[in-house]
Amino acid sequence: MNDNLSTPASAVAALQQEIRTRTEVIRTLADLREQLDADRICGSWLSAENNLSASIRRIGDGMWRILVFDHALCYRRLVQDGIVSLRRHRLWLGADDGNRVIYDAAAETLTVGCYGRFLPEDAVRRQEDDAIVSEACDFNGEEA
Repeated sequence: MNDNLSTPASAVAALQQEIRTRTEVIRTLADLREQLDADRICGSWLSAENNLSASIRRIGDGMWRILVFDHALCYRRLVQDGIVSLRRHRLWLGADDGNRVIYDAAAETLTVGCYGRFLPEDAVRRQEDDAIVSEACDFNGEEA
């Protein structure tokens, strides 16, 4: 028999250590999965409700930089330069707990605090491209 496990107390201690090690591995994997899920907010977003756009990129562990632009005029105006952070298993904009950032994977939407709901820019562009293709075009120069 192994010298380390010769007594019941040492066997129990070894089992407890194994449980602690496995628990730590599971917590680490859960944290990594949470970070990867949160990274889905990265990219360019267009507002579904107004003339805003957002650009989000990762800047650190559990932190993302968000830039919100207003396109109401003929140029882009920076409205918000902020930090999105992962706290208590939720995404928050800035230090205020009232500004949640919620990503809905099923609907591919991002809700950013007081700025409303955003759609991925590439999804909006695909819809516009599909609409252009579906329009009738007469390449022979004949008019209806």
